Amino acid sequence: MATKSALEDEEKKYFEKCVHSFRFYRKHALENLRKNIKDFHALPTRHQSMLKNFMARQKEVKRCIEMNYMFILHMLDDVQDIFNPHEELNNTSSSDSSDPLEVMEHQDSITGEGLSQSDLDRVYTTIRQFVRDWSSEGKEERIRCYSPIINAVCCRYKDTDGINILVPGAGLGRLAFEFASRGFNCEGNEFSIFMLIGSNFVLNKTDSVSFNIFPWSTCTTNNVTHADRVRSVIVPDIDTTQIPESAQFGMCAGDFTEVYAKDSNRFDVVAASFFLDTAHNIIEYIELIFNMLKPGGHLISLGPLLYHYAGMPNQPSLEIPWEDVLSVMEQVGFVIEEMSDVPNVPYIENHLSMVSVLYKCKFFVARKPQS
Repeated sequence: MATKSALEDEEKKYFEKCVHSFRFYRKHALENLRKNIKDFHALPTRHQSMLKNFMARQKEVKRCIEMNYMFILHMLDDVQDIFNPHEELNNTSSSDSSDPLEVMEHQDSITGEGLSQSDLDRVYTTIRQFVRDWSSEGKEERIRCYSPIINAVCCRYKDTDGINILVPGAGLGRLAFEFASRGFNCEGNEFSIFMLIGSNFVLNKTDSVSFNIFPWSTCTTNNVTHADRVRSVIVPDIDTTQIPESAQFGMCAGDFTEVYAKDSNRFDVVAASFFLDTAHNIIEYIELIFNMLKPGGHLISLGPLLYHYAGMPNQPSLEIPWEDVLSVMEQVGFVIEEMSDVPNVPYIENHLSMVSVLYKCKFFVARKPQS
């Protein structure tokens, strides 16, 4: 069994790897852009002549990447204060070339050594998650994903004083913020360091300042127009300091099953959006939630059954249909108060893209009996 010191060292190394992934964003994105330019120049001259705006558009894409990188650098400013990693972070932006097409003229000392494609994908996903949680463009998606949960809570708990809510899988923290802004005591739990870095920034560091990001600028497929690809999104869309003084609000880092394993009768509500299917074992989640709820408390959930670990080598994954999930909840002791289908629910959707993935989600309210 690993010692506490060894586990702490492992956590620090992973944290540094996440920060390294963010810092490698610019170089990775520009390498991909350079490949696109190289492929264009390999075309026959008559084909190149048909795309007269191609090179000018790549300059615009490069500007978007640079702007995204500046946003990332703001996000990483003082990030060592969260988990106190070994090394100070270098938050100095790389200088830009006088010619935007000379995409790799300035060679950073940053390399992709030790990073996987999955690490880099999480960086891009985090940037796009800001659209879902903290932009006006993501409002309709939040209405589909969050509003049924918020409405169900507010309907049952009209007096917010002393009501404790847990939002597991909190992501960048918008759902948890919505509860806190309404006067509830709310704790968000998140396992992903990428998301925790983002939520720490937007909730604690923006100070009523907004940023322009270009979340789709690195997407080369399914674009109707070039303008769709390089459009900007302003984040955050709301002043994140506006939380009542009476409300307690915070984010807790760590694996859900480990952080709350010993909690009993602590929360009035567990508000779960796209969360239950992130479990290795969904039955363990349901039992744990039942135990952490106060008598009379509620699990309020909306999401699909995508099962995060499905098909992953060396990762245990229980993948059962909804009817079995419902049966397990009742066997554990929950009383189902409300249940419905919520169709056409997106997740981090580019609404101007030519491709769309929509979920038919299950929404339910389950109550822990008083005795």
